[in-house]
Amino acid sequence: SSGINAEYGGAAKWIPQQASAIKKGGHIMIKGRPCKVVNISTSKPGKHGSAKCNFTAIDLFTGDKKEAISPGHANVDVPIVTRLEYTVMDIDDSGFFSLMPNEGQGEMREDIRCPDDAEGEKAKTLFNDGKDVMVTILTAIGEDRLVDVKENTKGN
Repeated sequence: SSGINAEYGGAAKWIPQQASAIKKGGHIMIKGRPCKVVNISTSKPGKHGSAKCNFTAIDLFTGDKKEAISPGHANVDVPIVTRLEYTVMDIDDSGFFSLMPNEGQGEMREDIRCPDDAEGEKAKTLFNDGKDVMVTILTAIGEDRLVDVKENTKGN
């Protein structure tokens, strides 16, 4: 699967980790998608082989449930997942955010669209009410998702 990783260029999008080291709540790549592990069951080794780990996980971006089985000693791909907080500077007419990173982490972002979900609506409502809006963006494999919206009540 190293060929897939290379097509994104730049920094690695995932790292190998032994299947038996993956914990519930951790992340795993299943069928090329970054997922959060919600359940792991381990089968006992049979007479021909090793213990197997059965992973049940939820796609970080689509919410789809995925399953994978791997020998415990084998490596699986673990996506590199970042969560960064930004201040919303603007939401343009096409629905794209202008985001200023907090505490100088990362760069100004103008390539993330405000989603048509509850969090997206909350961001638009707070912003249109003139509030200081903070958003948390989850990023993995070059995809971004708005995962949290809150009003910054600390004041400036």
